[in-house]
Amino acid sequence: MSRRPAMALLRAFALASACAPGAGCTTVGNGSLIQLDAAAATATLVPGRSTQADVRAALGQGKVIHFQSGYETWHYFYKQGLAKGWDDVPYIGLITSRIAGATKELVILFDETGTLKRFSLQEEPVERKP
Repeated sequence: MSRRPAMALLRAFALASACAPGAGCTTVGNGSLIQLDAAAATATLVPGRSTQADVRAALGQGKVIHFQSGYETWHYFYKQGLAKGWDDVPYIGLITSRIAGATKELVILFDETGTLKRFSLQEEPVERKP
């Protein structure tokens, strides 16, 4: 490797290291999912008993999808990561693309009476790519 590309890469790494604390992390989606784990979801979301009003009070309004049968699903999503735009900066994108933030997705199915039928909570922890 010649000296010039190595110096450019070193400068980019130094810039990323200096800017990263200032850039901080950002989150996308519903902040109510931050503390929601499987145990909390099971306690909060009770099939056959929880209503749409109960869920809205606990988690806020999710993205709603209606079906002709009268059933509907509410979708909640949360992702933690670096502030938007850092992946587009030359050289810095090489570093930030190796960092994947934690994600959670919650899907709730309600019947035609607005009572919770079932739910699915998917969690993916922070992953650092090799």
